[in-house]
Amino acid sequence: MKGLLIKDFKLLKGQKQFLAAVLVVTIVFMTTNTSLSFIISYITVMMGMITLTTISYDEYENGMGYLFTLPVSRKGYVREKYLFGVMTTVPVLAAVSAIAFLTADIRHIDFTAEEWAGAVAGSLLVVTMMLSLLIPIELKFGTERSRVAMMIVFGGSFVAVCAAVKVFEFLGIDWKIWISRLYGLNLSVILAAFIVVCGIILVVSYLFSLRFILKREF
Repeated sequence: MKGLLIKDFKLLKGQKQFLAAVLVVTIVFMTTNTSLSFIISYITVMMGMITLTTISYDEYENGMGYLFTLPVSRKGYVREKYLFGVMTTVPVLAAVSAIAFLTADIRHIDFTAEEWAGAVAGSLLVVTMMLSLLIPIELKFGTERSRVAMMIVFGGSFVAVCAAVKVFEFLGIDWKIWISRLYGLNLSVILAAFIVVCGIILVVSYLFSLRFILKREF
């Protein structure tokens, strides 16, 4: 797995233009925008996309088939992708959230600790859900067909969320109350709970990804 990590970090090193663009966007947003929660989420999701691009590179010109002729197991490949995703997103999330908190203090932006914790927890959940959905899709369908599958998944998710909101409204359930109650909890409790939830989601996603790649022919 060490060799796979080295390969992906070398691929990451080759995406200097993308990383430079992310850095420029971060600087511009931090100096001109007051929506720091959005900035934290946006940058974290952008870095999360890098894991998906490495799968696309591996798929290029039947590269995946060649890769598995080397001493690389399919289980190790899947494990490395999730580990690489964590290694590229969590440090960035920590750095961007810390910079955002300092920026709020320097620019005198009203950005409370509760809002900061909510932004960090929300970003962690969003990038976890994104990787947990898209990595299995990429591994099952391949780069080309996965685009159609992604559209179906995201479209279905949007319809499901809208339907759930309508059902709550029809039943007279105010879902916003549950969200507001989260802000009343201790910050450490919120972050710990989200980390546990994200960990469970990643484990379930990993099991699906492993099942898909073991059945796939290259």
